[in-house]
Amino acid sequence: MKLSPISLAVLPLLTMFSAQAAVYQIVELDTNNKVRATSGAAATLQGAVVTNGSTFLDITLDLDTLDFESETIKSLLTEEQLENAKNGNIDAAVTNILVSYLANNPSVRNQPIGVSRIFNQSQNGLVAPLVVRDLNGSRTNTEFAYAVNNSGQIAAIATAPAAKLNFTPVPEPVEEDDEEEAEEPEIPVIPQPYTAWVPEPGYMLGYVLDGANRIVLPPAYTDLGGGMSAAQDINNNGQVVGFTSAGVTDAIKTSINGICTGNSQPLQYCQNLAMSSRGISLSTLIGQIRLYQTVDSLPQGYDERGALWQLNTDGSASLVKTYGFLGDKATGQLAPNSEEYPTPTYYSRANAINDAGIAVGHSLYSDKDRIVSFFDNFGFEYRRIYTAPHATVYQGDDVKPIVDPAEWLASVAVDINNQDLVAGYAYKNINSAVRAKLFTYDLAANELTFVDGFFNSSGTEPRAMNNQGQIVGRAEVIIGGTVDRRLHGFLYDSQSGTFSDLNDLVACDAPYTLVDATAINDNGEIMATALVRRPLLDATGQQQTAEDGSVVLQEQATAVKLRPIANGQPANCDGEDTRYERKSGSFQPVWLLLLAMFPLFRRRFAKG
Repeated sequence: MKLSPISLAVLPLLTMFSAQAAVYQIVELDTNNKVRATSGAAATLQGAVVTNGSTFLDITLDLDTLDFESETIKSLLTEEQLENAKNGNIDAAVTNILVSYLANNPSVRNQPIGVSRIFNQSQNGLVAPLVVRDLNGSRTNTEFAYAVNNSGQIAAIATAPAAKLNFTPVPEPVEEDDEEEAEEPEIPVIPQPYTAWVPEPGYMLGYVLDGANRIVLPPAYTDLGGGMSAAQDINNNGQVVGFTSAGVTDAIKTSINGICTGNSQPLQYCQNLAMSSRGISLSTLIGQIRLYQTVDSLPQGYDERGALWQLNTDGSASLVKTYGFLGDKATGQLAPNSEEYPTPTYYSRANAINDAGIAVGHSLYSDKDRIVSFFDNFGFEYRRIYTAPHATVYQGDDVKPIVDPAEWLASVAVDINNQDLVAGYAYKNINSAVRAKLFTYDLAANELTFVDGFFNSSGTEPRAMNNQGQIVGRAEVIIGGTVDRRLHGFLYDSQSGTFSDLNDLVACDAPYTLVDATAINDNGEIMATALVRRPLLDATGQQQTAEDGSVVLQEQATAVKLRPIANGQPANCDGEDTRYERKSGSFQPVWLLLLAMFPLFRRRFAKG
């Protein structure tokens, strides 16, 4: 299970928004100026709230490592700004420009810019960062929380922070066959040292935060840069699930060793970059499913496997096992090699675990007898065996499917509760578009149920579920009088079958649009993401002002908690049907980019 009940002691200390008629009271969680946007992650039994924040507002730029002679940087700054920056003087506007430049131009010479960090809001309402790997506060890595158990132990991931060092390249050795053809240059080329930003080993590692202890989840395989692990969920018995590097083929090892020699750039930088860029991305696989009705190709990096770790009494964690995959026709076996199609690269990932130790997630399924043909943009035809990620149950040594691949193109299981009820979503072609549909699966009864959501063609993606079978997530709605689709947070009660827009369950005058719901505890308290208009902060965390001195307001994403109101009833907002239209703000396209960041981690690093 993902969440624990929130202590009511914390509630009076947080900002609240309520009204006489509503089902939920909105409690805004973040009150810091260290990040621009936040998303709810989890809540501890003691009342502390865990959130993830994106777009750092307290980055210290290392100006000594910036190349101010670069034509790109010259084009971004005025002459005055450039000269001031060379002398170490930059204002918020220049800081914002340079941070954006570095974030969009990663290289061994450029200071890395992290994407997100974790915050803990304690019972007294104070917000403090939870540090996983970035012990020096460099802001060069990404840290993200996913789950918490009843002991307050938090499952998280952290990419590798980087430190700068002086690196001197050496010429690549000349192969013997090329020695005769190689000509001595008139002027010998002497490699020049440069400042490099070098990450720690392990491009991504899973952790459990237990008070002041940071417990790393050891990868199953650590060659080629330190390996990889990721924590996705933790149960009340200290069992943690996620995924890990489990090996690598000889061909990949030879390829990486040929690329990463340590001559032109630091070896650790090259290995981390090579292996991270070859990691499985669920969003990429689903994108191929939308285009071709099958996975076209998978990255050739680490063999990735779902994994189970156990926390030990000495403050460490042990890798208990790696999970298998569905494989060809759900046999757990590889598809046979053939000249007719490329052999798939199989993987598995575990997204959640209940207290009985049953885990769920997704893994690669294939059917060697189901050939899919498609054309690329140049008119070339390709043939592939049907291959797709599909929802998977890991029970003991068994690896079992949930949905029928003949009916659904792909699927993912996101959670399982202590009643062995599984929540997930599956994709199929609906109204000429591939859309996701929420499902529940009763493991004991072997009963699979699909939920339409707001309407038949509404894409519906669950995030989490509690022990009462209440499921939260996000789904498409259609704005009244238009054909535009936007995202709204939803609540589905699997026992009663009711499916509700969370925006219909809060007060009409609430200044929020609830666009996602990421967690729910057994008290029915929901962690959600809302859009709200508030002062725009610059790169240093200060409010931006217009030329007339007024504060600039902008619609921004913020983490909120929805607290159930005893005997609450849905508000009647001016007698209008608010299921598809609400007065609290529009969902502008720019927010599709911002809000996509948090699901990216759940798909790329976490839920996929």
